[in-house]
Amino acid sequence: MTRLASLYGGSAPQRRTLLESEYARYVDDVIHVRDLADADLSEFDRLFVPSRLHIESLHAGTETIQSFLDDGGDAAILGAQPDPWLPEIEWTHRPTNFWWWLEPEGDSGLRFPRPDHLFFESVPPTDCTWHFHGSFDTPEGAEVLVTDDEGGAVLYLDCQTKTGNLVVTTLDPTYHYGSYFMPATDRFLSGFFPWFRNVF
Repeated sequence: MTRLASLYGGSAPQRRTLLESEYARYVDDVIHVRDLADADLSEFDRLFVPSRLHIESLHAGTETIQSFLDDGGDAAILGAQPDPWLPEIEWTHRPTNFWWWLEPEGDSGLRFPRPDHLFFESVPPTDCTWHFHGSFDTPEGAEVLVTDDEGGAVLYLDCQTKTGNLVVTTLDPTYHYGSYFMPATDRFLSGFFPWFRNVF
Protein backbone atom coordinates (compact mmCIF):
# COMPACT_ATOMS: atom_id res chain seq x y z
CA MET A 1 0.00 0.00 0.00
CA THR A 2 1.28 3.46 -0.89
CA ARG A 3 2.18 5.57 2.14
CA LEU A 4 2.12 9.35 1.93
CA ALA A 5 3.80 11.80 4.31
CA SER A 6 3.38 15.54 4.27
CA LEU A 7 5.62 18.28 5.55
CA TYR A 8 3.89 20.64 7.94
CA GLY A 9 4.75 24.07 9.26
CA GLY A 10 2.02 24.55 11.83
CA SER A 11 0.06 27.28 10.04
CA ALA A 12 -3.73 27.35 10.27
CA PRO A 13 -4.22 26.67 6.51
CA GLN A 14 -1.88 23.68 6.66
CA ARG A 15 -3.56 22.38 9.80
CA ARG A 16 -6.99 22.56 8.22
CA THR A 17 -5.89 20.92 4.97
CA LEU A 18 -3.63 18.19 6.30
CA LEU A 19 -5.13 17.35 9.70
CA GLU A 20 -8.77 18.43 9.82
CA SER A 21 -10.28 18.26 6.33
CA GLU A 22 -11.53 15.39 4.20
CA TYR A 23 -8.05 15.32 2.63
CA ALA A 24 -6.40 14.24 5.88
CA ARG A 25 -7.37 10.65 5.07
CA TYR A 26 -4.78 10.62 2.27
CA VAL A 27 -1.93 11.61 4.60
CA ASP A 28 -0.44 8.82 6.72
CA ASP A 29 1.79 11.11 8.74
CA VAL A 30 2.87 14.74 8.99
CA ILE A 31 6.47 15.77 9.61
CA HIS A 32 7.16 19.21 10.97
CA VAL A 33 9.44 20.99 8.55
CA ARG A 34 11.82 21.92 11.38
CA ASP A 35 12.37 18.18 11.91
CA LEU A 36 13.01 17.48 8.23
CA ALA A 37 16.81 17.41 8.41
CA ASP A 38 16.70 14.47 10.86
CA ALA A 39 13.58 12.77 9.51
CA ASP A 40 13.50 9.16 8.32
CA LEU A 41 11.37 9.04 5.17
CA SER A 42 12.19 5.43 4.33
CA GLU A 43 8.75 4.12 5.38
CA PHE A 44 6.99 6.42 2.90
CA ASP A 45 6.49 6.19 -0.86
CA ARG A 46 5.41 9.77 -1.51
CA LEU A 47 6.01 13.16 0.07
CA PHE A 48 3.69 16.17 -0.13
CA VAL A 49 5.40 19.54 0.29
CA PRO A 50 2.80 22.32 0.70
CA SER A 51 3.48 25.98 0.04
CA ARG A 52 4.61 28.53 2.64
CA LEU A 53 6.96 26.41 4.70
CA HIS A 54 9.89 27.77 6.68
CA ILE A 55 12.53 28.24 3.98
CA GLU A 56 15.61 27.79 6.18
CA SER A 57 14.22 24.46 7.39
CA LEU A 58 13.67 23.37 3.79
CA HIS A 59 17.25 24.25 2.94
CA ALA A 60 18.46 22.37 6.01
CA GLY A 61 16.43 19.31 4.93
CA THR A 62 17.44 19.31 1.27
CA GLU A 63 19.69 16.28 1.71
CA THR A 64 16.85 14.33 3.33
CA ILE A 65 14.58 14.93 0.36
CA GLN A 66 17.37 14.30 -2.15
CA SER A 67 18.02 10.91 -0.52
CA PHE A 68 14.29 10.15 -0.56
CA LEU A 69 14.14 10.89 -4.30
CA ASP A 70 17.35 8.96 -4.98
CA ASP A 71 15.83 5.93 -3.24
CA GLY A 72 12.76 6.05 -5.50
CA GLY A 73 10.36 8.15 -3.46
CA ASP A 74 8.07 10.60 -5.26
CA ALA A 75 7.46 14.18 -4.16
CA ALA A 76 4.93 16.91 -4.91
CA ILE A 77 6.29 20.42 -4.35
CA LEU A 78 3.74 23.22 -4.32
CA GLY A 79 3.84 27.00 -4.27
CA ALA A 80 6.25 29.82 -4.99
CA GLN A 81 9.95 28.94 -4.82
CA PRO A 82 11.79 32.27 -5.01
CA ASP A 83 14.62 30.76 -2.94
CA PRO A 84 14.81 27.25 -4.46
CA TRP A 85 16.02 24.59 -2.05
CA LEU A 86 16.35 21.75 -4.57
CA PRO A 87 18.87 22.12 -7.42
CA GLU A 88 16.31 20.68 -9.86
CA ILE A 89 14.06 23.72 -9.32
CA GLU A 90 14.78 26.91 -11.29
CA TRP A 91 12.40 29.74 -10.41
CA THR A 92 11.44 32.75 -12.52
CA HIS A 93 9.51 35.61 -10.97
CA ARG A 94 6.24 36.63 -12.66
CA PRO A 95 3.86 39.32 -11.39
CA THR A 96 0.76 37.77 -9.79
CA ASN A 97 -2.61 38.96 -11.05
CA PHE A 98 -4.95 38.18 -8.17
CA TRP A 99 -7.97 39.90 -9.74
CA TRP A 100 -7.90 38.78 -13.38
CA TRP A 101 -11.39 37.30 -13.01
CA LEU A 102 -12.81 40.78 -12.33
CA GLU A 103 -11.41 42.19 -15.57
CA PRO A 104 -13.44 42.34 -18.82
CA GLU A 105 -12.62 39.16 -20.73
CA GLY A 106 -10.37 38.23 -17.81
CA ASP A 107 -7.40 36.00 -18.58
CA SER A 108 -5.69 34.08 -15.79
CA GLY A 109 -2.52 33.87 -17.87
CA LEU A 110 -2.53 30.08 -17.55
CA ARG A 111 -2.18 27.83 -20.58
CA PHE A 112 -2.62 24.05 -20.94
CA PRO A 113 -0.37 22.67 -23.68
CA ARG A 114 -1.19 19.02 -22.89
CA PRO A 115 -4.96 18.92 -22.25
CA ASP A 116 -4.98 15.25 -23.27
CA HIS A 117 -2.59 14.25 -20.46
CA LEU A 118 -3.96 11.69 -17.99
CA PHE A 119 -3.35 14.12 -15.11
CA PHE A 120 -6.28 16.21 -16.31
CA GLU A 121 -8.64 13.27 -15.95
CA SER A 122 -8.14 13.70 -12.20
CA VAL A 123 -7.58 17.46 -12.08
CA PRO A 124 -9.29 19.25 -15.02
CA PRO A 125 -7.78 22.54 -16.24
CA THR A 126 -10.63 24.55 -14.68
CA ASP A 127 -9.61 23.12 -11.29
CA CYS A 128 -6.03 24.37 -11.83
CA THR A 129 -7.15 27.92 -12.54
CA TRP A 130 -7.05 30.67 -9.95
CA HIS A 131 -3.81 32.69 -9.98
CA PHE A 132 -0.17 31.65 -9.95
CA HIS A 133 3.08 32.79 -8.40
CA GLY A 134 5.93 32.75 -10.89
CA SER A 135 7.06 29.92 -13.13
CA PHE A 136 9.86 27.42 -13.56
CA ASP A 137 12.52 26.60 -16.10
CA THR A 138 12.12 22.87 -16.43
CA PRO A 139 14.79 20.17 -16.47
CA GLU A 140 15.33 18.24 -19.68
CA GLY A 141 12.66 15.62 -20.30
CA ALA A 142 10.04 17.16 -18.01
CA GLU A 143 6.38 17.04 -19.05
CA VAL A 144 4.97 20.56 -18.85
CA LEU A 145 1.22 20.47 -18.22
CA VAL A 146 0.46 24.09 -17.25
CA THR A 147 2.33 27.19 -18.40
CA ASP A 148 2.03 30.94 -18.09
CA ASP A 149 1.38 33.03 -21.19
CA GLU A 150 5.13 33.40 -21.75
CA GLY A 151 5.71 29.64 -21.78
CA GLY A 152 7.15 29.28 -18.28
CA ALA A 153 6.12 26.09 -16.50
CA VAL A 154 3.49 26.48 -13.78
CA LEU A 155 3.01 22.72 -13.30
CA TYR A 156 5.30 20.00 -14.58
CA LEU A 157 6.19 16.36 -14.01
CA ASP A 158 9.86 15.39 -13.81
CA CYS A 159 10.32 11.64 -14.16
CA GLN A 160 13.88 11.84 -15.53
CA THR A 161 16.14 13.71 -13.12
CA LYS A 162 15.97 11.42 -10.08
CA THR A 163 15.06 7.79 -9.41
CA GLY A 164 11.84 9.04 -7.88
CA ASN A 165 9.41 11.34 -9.65
CA LEU A 166 8.57 14.98 -9.01
CA VAL A 167 5.44 17.01 -9.60
CA VAL A 168 6.27 20.70 -9.21
CA THR A 169 3.83 23.60 -9.36
CA THR A 170 3.72 27.25 -8.37
CA LEU A 171 0.02 26.79 -7.53
CA ASP A 172 -0.76 27.05 -3.81
CA PRO A 173 -4.01 25.17 -3.12
CA THR A 174 -3.31 24.23 0.50
CA TYR A 175 -3.01 27.87 1.51
CA HIS A 176 -6.22 29.00 -0.16
CA TYR A 177 -8.30 25.95 0.72
CA GLY A 178 -7.03 26.08 4.29
CA SER A 179 -7.90 29.78 4.43
CA TYR A 180 -11.50 29.07 3.37
CA PHE A 181 -11.41 30.86 0.04
CA MET A 182 -10.80 30.11 -3.64
CA PRO A 183 -13.26 27.30 -4.56
CA ALA A 184 -11.05 25.99 -7.37
CA THR A 185 -8.45 24.97 -4.80
CA ASP A 186 -10.93 22.64 -3.09
CA ARG A 187 -11.65 21.01 -6.45
CA PHE A 188 -7.91 20.83 -7.20
CA LEU A 189 -7.14 19.01 -3.95
CA SER A 190 -10.09 16.64 -4.35
CA GLY A 191 -8.52 15.38 -7.56
CA PHE A 192 -4.86 15.87 -6.74
CA PHE A 193 -4.60 13.90 -3.50
CA PRO A 194 -6.04 10.64 -4.86
CA TRP A 195 -4.05 11.09 -8.10
CA PHE A 196 -0.78 11.72 -6.28
CA ARG A 197 -1.25 8.94 -3.77
CA ASN A 198 -2.68 6.24 -6.03
CA VAL A 199 -1.90 7.04 -9.69
CA PHE A 200 1.27 9.12 -10.13
